[in-house]
Amino acid sequence: MMRVFNKSNRHSLAHQLVVSFLVIFLLIFTLSSLVAYFGILNVLKNNAKVTNQQQFKQNDYNLSVFVNEVDQVSRQLFLKAELESLIYFKSMTEMNSVVQVMAAFQYFAETLSANKFIESISYFGDNGFMIRSTAQRNDILFDSSSKVNDFYQTRIFEKVKSAAQTLVWFGGFTDQDFNISDEKPPTGKVGKPTHYITAARSFFSNNHSATLVLNIDMKYFNDIYNHANDKRNNALYLVDDTGMIVSHGEEAKIGQAGAVPRQTNPASGATDLFASEERNGKQIMSYHINSLGWLLVHEIPVSIFTKDILTLRLIVVTMFIFSLATAAILSRYWIRRVTKPLNSLTTVVRRMGQGNLGLTLDLDLKNELGILIDQFNKMSKNIQELIEQKETIQEEKRTIEIGALQSQINPHFFYNSLNTIKWMAIMVKADNIVESITTLGDYLQPMFKQGMLCTIREEIEYIENYIKIMNNRMAGGVKLDYQISPEVLDYPILRFLLQPLVENAITHGLKNRTGGTVKITATEEKNQIVWSISDNGEGMSEAKLQEERDSLMRGNNEQSQEKKGIGLYNTNRRIQLHFGDHYGIKIHSKPQEGTELKFKLPKVQKT
Repeated sequence: MMRVFNKSNRHSLAHQLVVSFLVIFLLIFTLSSLVAYFGILNVLKNNAKVTNQQQFKQNDYNLSVFVNEVDQVSRQLFLKAELESLIYFKSMTEMNSVVQVMAAFQYFAETLSANKFIESISYFGDNGFMIRSTAQRNDILFDSSSKVNDFYQTRIFEKVKSAAQTLVWFGGFTDQDFNISDEKPPTGKVGKPTHYITAARSFFSNNHSATLVLNIDMKYFNDIYNHANDKRNNALYLVDDTGMIVSHGEEAKIGQAGAVPRQTNPASGATDLFASEERNGKQIMSYHINSLGWLLVHEIPVSIFTKDILTLRLIVVTMFIFSLATAAILSRYWIRRVTKPLNSLTTVVRRMGQGNLGLTLDLDLKNELGILIDQFNKMSKNIQELIEQKETIQEEKRTIEIGALQSQINPHFFYNSLNTIKWMAIMVKADNIVESITTLGDYLQPMFKQGMLCTIREEIEYIENYIKIMNNRMAGGVKLDYQISPEVLDYPILRFLLQPLVENAITHGLKNRTGGTVKITATEEKNQIVWSISDNGEGMSEAKLQEERDSLMRGNNEQSQEKKGIGLYNTNRRIQLHFGDHYGIKIHSKPQEGTELKFKLPKVQKT
């Protein structure tokens, strides 16, 4: 321990790391011992909230699917003409009423058989007529008895009537609330009431109405949202809009008041569907089920979260004491070992700063320092390669630019031009000799200007002079047609970039013809200028076209470059060297239809 605080080591990185590590270690564990209990408790509660929100959403989906299924069943029953006719039961003949009732019982029986979750189906007419079907029996009541009158005084009737033929859900009712049989059960045989989840819907016809009531099996309904709930430690149940429990795993609690979070406000919008509150030693969470208009409530005892935290706290304190002693011993050794490669890296970086490029470290580490050293080695090599590549590119640019300038003036061209002027003087004896010499001078003048760039306007003027000279040789057979927007004429372009392409069109595209047209177009496309140089010459076959495309990509050999001057390859290479490899010339040609060279150039900023 004393070596850690030795004066001679105080300013070393290893010593600073050890001291920093121990201080941080003490602070972290001290604070952890104070906040661990509440922090972990909050994490557990938040996790419970997140988990319950996901579970609530799944339960909401399951209940919504079930609600839609029951709604579909009730709609199908509404479509039966016999049920609608029962609205006028008292005005029917006895024979007709019997037929309609038997048909209704038949539909009810089919529905009960097809949907096992439905315990009973009841039909209430506003004329005092009522029928009810269960899996065991059918009952009918067609006078104004107290049973029917009692139903019309319940909240079911009032709420369903105001719902305008919308399916309305209720809870808290039992089979005794819908029993219309006059038979009395044997003495001592009165069983415990069976709770239902009730779905009711009204329909109307000519100022008459009826109410259809479907009673759902409570166990089946509970299993939709509560099949995996641990009833020993928590409770998951549904409460209606009055706060009364309508569905619970313990049937005895149905009808009691539910523990709804105080901030619950289902009517405030979808953002408040979920609510949570801690009360009476329980974490109470609720979720509004829109399809039912009820709240799904989950009660979880806080003791579930806290039962393991006391043990965890004891473990943390024990680990703190042991870790503190161990950290002081091992940190010095380990940190020195970890920082050793870093010291080596520092030495190499210092040497690189002195100008020794390309240095690397031969260390195979499997940690972050290993990644750092590996990236440093790559960076060192890349720097050296980039410098070499930059020198190579600059040399290649210089060579190509010199070649581009030198190739414009070649003995063959001078010979032909001067020879043309000589024969014009002999044969024509006219002043056009002056014009030819002037044109030649205008053509040669840009070659002696400094700088790699000129405006598009200057490049076009240079090409026009070139065409004039060529027409003196070809008896005016070459026509130049260019379509260039005036807005782009003042944009800079590489000097002598277009002339080799025009020369290529004349010497190769029009070589076997007495004349032809070379067309130059330039159009703006966002931040680029799209160029097209085409001729109406003899074109190329598909094989020849593919050969030219391959040559354009691979590059010409020295012999072919000497024969063709800068040619397509050098022009294409100039474009790529200045603007990037994703730029370049594309060739399109068809036999006897001519050849087109297309390429894009970025808009160089105007000077």
